[in-house]
Parts: sequence; structure tokens; C-alpha cells
Amino acid sequence: MAKTVDDALGIALLKRIAAKDRKAFEEFYYLYAEGFGRFLMKMLKQQDWVDEAVNDVMLTIWQSAERYDPERGRLSTWLFGIAHNKGLKILERNGRHREQSLEDYAGEVDNDGDDAPEHYHAAISASSEPERMVMGWELGDAMTWAFSRLSADHLAVIDLCFGEDYSYQEIADIVGCPINTVKTRLFHARKHLAELLARKGFSLPEQGKVMI
Repeated sequence: MAKTVDDALGIALLKRIAAKDRKAFEEFYYLYAEGFGRFLMKMLKQQDWVDEAVNDVMLTIWQSAERYDPERGRLSTWLFGIAHNKGLKILERNGRHREQSLEDYAGEVDNDGDDAPEHYHAAISASSEPERMVMGWELGDAMTWAFSRLSADHLAVIDLCFGEDYSYQEIADIVGCPINTVKTRLFHARKHLAELLARKGFSLPEQGKVMI
């Protein structure tokens, strides 16, 4: 993750928030809102929706701080789970849950198989450094375009895995699906990204180097 916070500090703040300590609530916001707000921006793509979702997350924390159980996982996993749920509700309300339907990918929902993401290798070569830099910029633009066309479900698992560095189990907890479904969503997300990038003349960077 781009920014990590000591769970012990966050948990201590949650205990104070449960007792309706407004100062602790404000401190908690400044520690965590940037992280899940960044995730929500990639998911929602509109600042007003992100602001609404962040407010919804913080309201849930204010009302339900005592529900967090450290025995069930990291605090950030709990927070991202709330953020993901709030983001989906906003997308559904606005008719934007899916750019594409998961039903287009047979066996993806609650899948018990063990598909692993395939390896796609970058095919960028240039004869000089300036050309290489220009191709890098063009690839960045192509990746941004391709990500904007992923479903919310696919974008979430890609971002949480490669952008936020969560484990498969943590991603499953956040998005509320089995681990094997996370794996197959990653597989299909990377496959769809590869197809989209091919339209722009690029291939997907190798495993582990997806640019979020």
C-alpha cells in the first residue's frame, strides 16, 4: 500500500470513537481516508461520488466502531470492505455497477476452480531513449483507457492485488467472495486488459507489474 498505519493506533482510535470521541474520529479520518478514498476514486471515477462514499464510510465507522474484531483480520481490510460496499451501492444507484457483466465469464461467480492469472509479457522496444520514453507515455495512456473499461468487480480485484498489495484472502474478505473467485476474476481482468491493450498496439506488462 502507498501508506500504512499501525493497526494498534487505529484500533485505539476506534475504541475512543466507539465512546463518541470526536477528536479520535477526526484523527482516524486523516489517517485512513486517503487510502480508501484513492481506492474509491479508481472504482467510482467521479469526485462527487467519491466524496459521498467516503462520508458514508466514515458515518459507518462513527456508528459501528465497536464492530471491528482484530481477530478477523487487519483494520485496513475491514475499512476497505466497508468502502467497497459503499462504492458498489453508489454505482448500482446510478446504474453503473458493471461496464460488462460477470455473467459474460462462465464460472466466475463463486467459482471453486483454481485458475491462476496468466502471464502476459510487455512487448515494448525502441531504438533510442526518447522513443522509449514516448512509448512509455503512450502505454500509460493506454493502460488508463483500458482500466476505465473494466467492470467494477474486475477493477477492484486488480487494484487491491497490484495497487494495494492485499493477499487473496484479504481481497476475498473485502469484496465478499471465495478466494478462488478472486483468482478467476484476476485471470479474466488481466485477459480483458490484454485484449483492450492489443487494440492500442500494446501487450500487458508481465505478472506483478500492472500499473494502477
